[in-house]
Amino acid sequence: MVNDIIINSLDGTNIIYLWIILNKKNNIWNRFLFTIIICSSLVTIVEYFKLNFIASYILMIMTIKIMYKKELKDVVLEFFLALFIEMGFQLVISAILNIAIYDEFIKGIILELITLGIIVIFSRLNLSDNISFEKINSDISIYFISTFSMDVIIFKIILVYANELILNNLLITTLIVTISVISQILIYVSIIRGIKENQKLKLSKEYNQVIDEIIQEIKQRQHDFANYKNTIQGIVEVVDEDKIGNAIRNYIKDENIYDNKINELIYIDNVIIRSIIYRSICKAKKYNIDFKYRINNKVLDNILSYNEVSNILNNLLNNAFEEVMKNDCIKKNIEIKILKKDGTPHLIIKNQIADSNNVNINEMFIRGYSTKNIGTRGYGLYNVEQITTLHKGLLEVEVESKEIIFDVYFNNSSG
Repeated sequence: MVNDIIINSLDGTNIIYLWIILNKKNNIWNRFLFTIIICSSLVTIVEYFKLNFIASYILMIMTIKIMYKKELKDVVLEFFLALFIEMGFQLVISAILNIAIYDEFIKGIILELITLGIIVIFSRLNLSDNISFEKINSDISIYFISTFSMDVIIFKIILVYANELILNNLLITTLIVTISVISQILIYVSIIRGIKENQKLKLSKEYNQVIDEIIQEIKQRQHDFANYKNTIQGIVEVVDEDKIGNAIRNYIKDENIYDNKINELIYIDNVIIRSIIYRSICKAKKYNIDFKYRINNKVLDNILSYNEVSNILNNLLNNAFEEVMKNDCIKKNIEIKILKKDGTPHLIIKNQIADSNNVNINEMFIRGYSTKNIGTRGYGLYNVEQITTLHKGLLEVEVESKEIIFDVYFNNSSG
């Protein structure tokens, strides 16, 4: 019984740790250790009562889902992929250990420890960057879930009920499983890469239209020069001589503020950021909101994809506009900064809030939480946090003097 607990704990550690690496989750050790303890205990109980091994998988999947608050479909896909990879590692290691070690318990301990060592090296070399779990078509998800799960279950059935078949053909079995693992991962990575390219192309087409609008806007402002001249001439003719100076200064000031905001857009390299800022400028002008921005180039380019930049910026800015457009929000100010502080990339959005007592930071990142009307579902800030965590970043929220500040930053600038 003690031997089973030790082996199951090590095996659970390997599977869950590999799952965390593939998910690019920040290591929260309390949750990680608690998940291992629960999973290893449940697996040991299943084995003690001689239940089917599928019961162990179901219990582990449900534990991970509850502890890490993910959708069941995603957890099933990710769990069986991690299990599939771990089996590939362990078959290769077993083929070597069987030559020299005959004690099953010692062999099991060494097998799990070597597997853990390989997973740690795998994480340190950032090889998991080539594998990412993206939101993919349901049919594709079902295909991979069925493929990975059937491969694992069939192999496990043979291992449990026809162990001699594998042991007598260990090298061939190892080769077949290794090729199967590598080929399935390559297919998965290829499909994800295709999905990302399609998303990038779709975003580029969408935001290229906005770029055309910016160009037309700048051209229009150039043509408006004649109108400015006529307006100034009109001010000179109708305003008292001692008030002409102030009238012209106020007129030029109002026009220059908007002109400068538009003209400065051409210095933003990232087409997605440029487009989103332009739309925000137009929206701010329409609703009489004071919108300021400071964008440095090449801050997020090597960390976030076009789709991720769009997701984070749009969600945070949408929340900011919704807040300042409330009737009881007196100061309607929004400020966005994308820059580096001491070499660390930051995306900061700051805006006024109507009531600081109505802000619940602990709840706002819960999946489905919404500050809007009852019955609506909120996923914006949850998605922002998920993308940030995926790239080993942090999202800090601070509320002070009727102002809320969202600070997204990435300590590992390589993403």
